[in-house]
Amino acid sequence: MSRALYRKYRSKSLDEVVGQSHVTDILSRSLKQGKVAHAYLLTGPRGVGKTSIARILAHEINSLEYT
Repeated sequence: MSRALYRKYRSKSLDEVVGQSHVTDILSRSLKQGKVAHAYLLTGPRGVGKTSIARILAHEINSLEYT
């Protein structure tokens, strides 16, 4: 069974996201400081990485809570 391309090539961390440094820098900084906001609104046209960034951010937040 083959894997979907978005699952195979999706970035695993905020450092791997290409072309969204203005977003990933802010999110990385908030994670390092431990000051995560209640909600983030990710907007933009199709294919810019909104879902990927949201999934990575959720993974990072969940791993922060258990360490």
